Amino acid sequence: PIYVANFILMDYGTGAIYGVPAHDQRDFDFAKKYDLPITQVIDGSDELPHTGEGQVINSDFLNGLSIPEAKAEMIKRVEALGTGFGTTQYRLRDWGISRQRYWGCP
Repeated sequence: PIYVANFILMDYGTGAIYGVPAHDQRDFDFAKKYDLPITQVIDGSDELPHTGEGQVINSDFLNGLSIPEAKAEMIKRVEALGTGFGTTQYRLRDWGISRQRYWGCP
């Protein structure tokens, strides 16, 4: 299903997101408000939403893996199928050196 929500940050990324109510506070609140099903996929806490580390559960071939291991396995499988590839995205900002008071007054 597709849901429209006003808490999506339209100026960040594509404006389209996936929801993981068991592991994100805003998604959890949205799911509770509209009585949507919540499936826990990270084992690590009985209290939801769980936003920390843990082992993957309810996820077929990823069950029992840590989050970094599951990410690596998903990338490996997508690359093997030829349907995608892994990449590293950096979010570095330019340093405004001309505005730094450390270097003295302009």
